[in-house]
Amino acid sequence: MSVPVYLLSGFLGSGKTTLLLRLLEECARRELNAALLMNELGQIDVDGSLVSEKLRLPVRKLLDGCLCCTKRSELESSLVSLARTEPDVLFVELTGVADPAELRELLQDGGTAHAAGLELAAVVTVVDAGTFAEYNSRFSADRELVRTLRSQVASADLVLLNKADTAPEAQRLKARRAVKKQNAAAAVLETERCRIDAASLLHGIHPRRSTAGAAASRGDAAPAGAVPGASAGTGPSMAGTAAAASRTLKTLPTAQPLADRYSGGSLRSLTLPAPAGTQPERAEVERFLRELGDGLVRAKGYLRLGGETLLLQHAGGRAEWEPASYPGQPYLVLIGSALDEGPLRERWASLYGRRP
Repeated sequence: MSVPVYLLSGFLGSGKTTLLLRLLEECARRELNAALLMNELGQIDVDGSLVSEKLRLPVRKLLDGCLCCTKRSELESSLVSLARTEPDVLFVELTGVADPAELRELLQDGGTAHAAGLELAAVVTVVDAGTFAEYNSRFSADRELVRTLRSQVASADLVLLNKADTAPEAQRLKARRAVKKQNAAAAVLETERCRIDAASLLHGIHPRRSTAGAAASRGDAAPAGAVPGASAGTGPSMAGTAAAASRTLKTLPTAQPLADRYSGGSLRSLTLPAPAGTQPERAEVERFLRELGDGLVRAKGYLRLGGETLLLQHAGGRAEWEPASYPGQPYLVLIGSALDEGPLRERWASLYGRRP
């Protein structure tokens, strides 16, 4: 019995980790054992910490590089190791600058991962409906990055035009036309915070310890004629599935950090630790990010402001804050082009009333 593999792709800040959390919720609801391979651009992981916090899950990651650009043997070894744990389903979340086509090849007939019992179920690409066309235009001179962005769409079986609630109709239509031009065969759905019918997307996957009849008796079969992801239902709450999810996730064996090589062209990451000292206001942090202009594509991290720890997610020029229980040293990860490290660190330190 093969293990279905879902590749979650999409550019920086599009909403891949939000989608992953929704899929893990559905796995917990159906008592599916999920294996998870996460890849982060940079030496400090944010998304893995977010998954661990939201669902109280231990997550192993591959850091500081892109899965699609490391040694083929290392990636194949990781996939084979996960296959040996015999999960019900495997999710692979790629960095925002990874090309899923390269990973897709490993799962085709004749590949080591396929021979180990892994079978590609679907490539799901998440697109920010409000910035997709803009980014393709902004990075037009960076051939490597543009090629990656287009391949993320061209390789997909399902494309989510996410953040549709924040994009005007004209932008959504422009993004949809661009997606269809690059991939006429993929299903395209407009979503808000990646709310899809996860049950339909995972239709046909049952716990290995259960029979198909038992699975059907639990009511997880998709309705007749259902299209994967066709509903915008919210699904169960994260809090309500945390306990079950903590029993169902299998994680990757410890791996060494990868070299800083990836499909992101001119994009680079920079980590800014938050020093002890006077804590800045949210408005000051957001002003610091705005000052970076178009050079900043993504920012994320955990900061302690006003006596509480907050998760900051910044993409498409929008900043979102939410309370967090992250126990480590606060930090902020910047991803972009032409990031001048020296002045950036000096300006960041000044927010805390310190000299770098």
